[in-house]
Amino acid sequence: MLAITLIPVLGGLICLALKGRRKALLSVVILTVIVTGALLPFILFQESQINIGEWGDIGIRLEMDPLAVPFILSVFIVILATTLNSVKRNYGHLFYSLILILYGTLNAIFLSRDLFNIFVTVELASIISYIMISYEKRARQAWASLKYLMISSLGLSIYLLGIALVYMETGSFALEGLAHVSTVSSVLIFGGLAVKSGLFMFSMWLPDAHSSAPVEVSAILSGLIVKMNVYFAVRFAVFDSFSWITEAYVVIGVGSAILGVIFAISTNDAKKLLAYHTVSQVGFMIVACDMTSAWYAFSHAVFKSLLFLVVGNISARLKTKNYKKWSRKLDRTEYLFLLIGSLAISGFPLTSGAVTKEIIIHGAGFPWLKVLLLFAATGTAISFSKFVFLKPSKHFSRLPLSTLLAYVVLSVTIIIHGLIGFEMYMLESLLSIGAGIVLYFLLKKHIRPLSPYLERFDNALSAYLLLFVISMVFALFRSSVLPY
Repeated sequence: MLAITLIPVLGGLICLALKGRRKALLSVVILTVIVTGALLPFILFQESQINIGEWGDIGIRLEMDPLAVPFILSVFIVILATTLNSVKRNYGHLFYSLILILYGTLNAIFLSRDLFNIFVTVELASIISYIMISYEKRARQAWASLKYLMISSLGLSIYLLGIALVYMETGSFALEGLAHVSTVSSVLIFGGLAVKSGLFMFSMWLPDAHSSAPVEVSAILSGLIVKMNVYFAVRFAVFDSFSWITEAYVVIGVGSAILGVIFAISTNDAKKLLAYHTVSQVGFMIVACDMTSAWYAFSHAVFKSLLFLVVGNISARLKTKNYKKWSRKLDRTEYLFLLIGSLAISGFPLTSGAVTKEIIIHGAGFPWLKVLLLFAATGTAISFSKFVFLKPSKHFSRLPLSTLLAYVVLSVTIIIHGLIGFEMYMLESLLSIGAGIVLYFLLKKHIRPLSPYLERFDNALSAYLLLFVISMVFALFRSSVLPY
């Protein structure tokens, strides 16, 4: 189990010594990813635990359990696909070193069972993300990265204060101690990690960062980085001190699902559309806050990475992110994979997007909740009708083999997951998709871009702090009314 965190980090350190030796560099990167992935069948499906050091309850503990499985699996698939897609690009040794170190760090996050190690690994993943967003040294990327850095640093400082209170109350950083901590501690931990969540208002740094970053980095940010908070939400919700979270997440999740869709529908920027749909799809995951959320995080990681890679490559080739200018310029190979990703995120039956999204909608505990989620799902279909009804050219291009392999890895995963998890009631999703297509044709001439007012640094920071204070008040009120 420790190997899947150390091998990628070791590979990343080796990459630093391979400056100027591109063939050797790519060989090390791909070999490292494949070797680490080859270990997963021996690790994923057996529960195990490792204690590092001899410090008892304050030591570092790694553990594999069913909740970690979808996240560890998604890390491997997304890193493999993004690495393959990057082969034909002119990235240097630093870029590949960062990707491999991030690979090991993300595995460590999903295996960690103590709060301080979670802080260290999340902070390391954040620092790597800041660097990778601005890797191409463009002004817009630098500002998006800086905005992410400042807001994220505030959030992690709040989280650090929360775990300090946990240590004062329990004498340990072990996750089990969260069953006996104060509401204030739980709110600080929740609020600190929420900045990474991708939820509307909590993470308004996200649209700029995801749409401005290099192609592979956008896929990693949307596919993996925002999943950290989904993982922690499900992990922490089982403790009594965090029981208020499930109620709060129903409201926050539905709001994020709907508002993200509204902003996505309004934009002509293809990467911005995908970025806003990260906000929306995370809302779906958070509503359930259980193992279904974890597997939806896996589904989303795969189909969203495919979409970001395809859209990013098309944008780079055509030198525009305005999807309206792509019509008749897309070759049929690109369009095929764009179609697969668009159908998956829309919840089309027999794709991975239908498997978990429809379970969440079908299992909604209240009629009003199901109606709102169906509304968000219909909005998703409206958004991706923009891609589905583009007119491709008459030609099939010969994509670079590595890029084609990246697309195939993600597409095959989407289809296999969709076939394995299919249930007859998932055919209901055709109704929301059909409604979305009809509404798309009715509304497409009337759609206008919305103001990016909330994405400005001062407003994004204010929105985060406002939601944090509201969460604190809600949790304190609930604990006073229903003390445990």
